[in-house]
Amino acid sequence: MKELNHLDLNLLKALNALLEERNVSRAAERLALTQPAVSAMLNRLRHRFNDPLFIRSSHGMLPTNRALALQAPVKLILENISALVKPIEFKPEELKYTFKLAGTENGIRTLGVPFALKIAKLASDVKVAFFPIQGQPLEERLLTGEWDLAILGEQELTENLYYQRLFSETYTCAVRHNHPVLKQEWTVETFCQLEFVLVAYNGGHFAGATDTALERLGKKRKVKISVGHFSLLPDLLKQTDYATVAPSHFLRSRNDLVLLEPPFVIEGYQKAMAWHARANHDPIQQWFRQIMADVAEEVKNP
Repeated sequence: MKELNHLDLNLLKALNALLEERNVSRAAERLALTQPAVSAMLNRLRHRFNDPLFIRSSHGMLPTNRALALQAPVKLILENISALVKPIEFKPEELKYTFKLAGTENGIRTLGVPFALKIAKLASDVKVAFFPIQGQPLEERLLTGEWDLAILGEQELTENLYYQRLFSETYTCAVRHNHPVLKQEWTVETFCQLEFVLVAYNGGHFAGATDTALERLGKKRKVKISVGHFSLLPDLLKQTDYATVAPSHFLRSRNDLVLLEPPFVIEGYQKAMAWHARANHDPIQQWFRQIMADVAEEVKNP
């Protein structure tokens, strides 16, 4: 490999042009160089290959046997290098890939499911695998390629990740149909008299953003049940007088529940997608991220 240390790619380009044009002036024009510059490059080539390479004759420049032997491999090298640096082009309908998407249960339900359905229409040979994000080393999974993309709250991002905001998430309160609270005036006091089911991704927590907001008002609520999955909420609410406060995008399609605007301000958060630098310039990954951004727009503006 030491032989490559003194081999200039521009010299190979010049040799290829000279072999095809058999004329220094035409080779110079093709390379967008001056004739003296190409002549100098030819001298360097002669020194490098220890061969005259071209001999002047009444018919122009004739390549030596050494030059003719170099013609095919030099052309192949230049073609391979050109292919190496050429941007990756792909057709989604021909793409075969397993896209690995991590997120919370809410993130997967809100964005991951419509994303997978859209991908199925655009690229039928692409598979989508969902992964739970809780308790996992986010940056490591993205670095190693175990995950391609993560859907999460902006507050969960680390400084070494690229990200794009998708939409602002707010909170909504939900109760069963015919709940007694629906006949009462909807105030902070009424809210605090209810008993709640809280979704805590890691399980076992009994306070969240709602409690932080109440604390600022000098109020408290009663959280009776803590669950790790949003999917448990509907059954718990429909069979009891419990209430819940959950992300609005998760609840808005629940026709089996009554949705109420919280009677006080609960700070929302930015939903984002995050990826590692290794995938930042990959055209295929960029395409997937654009599809996710399109899905987020549709979720934001149904």
